[in-house]
Amino acid sequence: MLALSDSKECSMGSIIGDILTSALGIALSPIPLLAVITLLLAPRGNAAALGFLGGWLLGVILPVLVITILAGLLPESSGNASRPVGGTLLLVLGGLLLYLAAGEWRLRPQPGRAPVLPRWVAALDTMTVPQGLALGFGLAALAPKNLSLAIGAGLTIGGATFEFREVMLVLLVFVLIAASSMLVVVVGGMAAVDAWRRPLIELRDWMGRNSATVLAVLYLVLGVSLIGAGISAF
Repeated sequence: MLALSDSKECSMGSIIGDILTSALGIALSPIPLLAVITLLLAPRGNAAALGFLGGWLLGVILPVLVITILAGLLPESSGNASRPVGGTLLLVLGGLLLYLAAGEWRLRPQPGRAPVLPRWVAALDTMTVPQGLALGFGLAALAPKNLSLAIGAGLTIGGATFEFREVMLVLLVFVLIAASSMLVVVVGGMAAVDAWRRPLIELRDWMGRNSATVLAVLYLVLGVSLIGAGISAF
């Protein structure tokens, strides 16, 4: 569970454990996965899929890096002192995710009705590399769920007293886990396109039907996690 650990008592292992939920929450992003799968299945979509992957990696790295730097500038607490600034921010972010969970639950398609997907999904078949790069970055860095989780992880990492090398290692672990789903789909899909085509089509169709339900559950679990971390900071 995400936590604002006491910088004098935390270890690298405990910090990685704290940010694991946030990293997995970013990795489990149904709409971005649907997008990259659609790109891979397009006639000339491999290049755009690589652009999307590059944008996704950049969009994962940038927010958590910026927040880590900013969190390191906050006044250090000693002993068991509270961290009201970081705790309040986590409470707000957790509340936002719970609000989004309720919204996604209401958006679930009724039985027998097709799900409503974002309009840009229809343009994926003709997407260029720069467009794929921009879309990947936007979905990774600006989506409320991912941005909230990146902020929470950055507060946790930045609140620990680590050497530069240790901070970079923790950030690398976070980014690799957060991008793992995209890396597996893009690399696997491009390396064995014929073998992966049918599973990718089935996964894309399933995500299209169930994305709202999946997002609602993710928002609920991750929102509660952020709220718990925020409460423990006081």
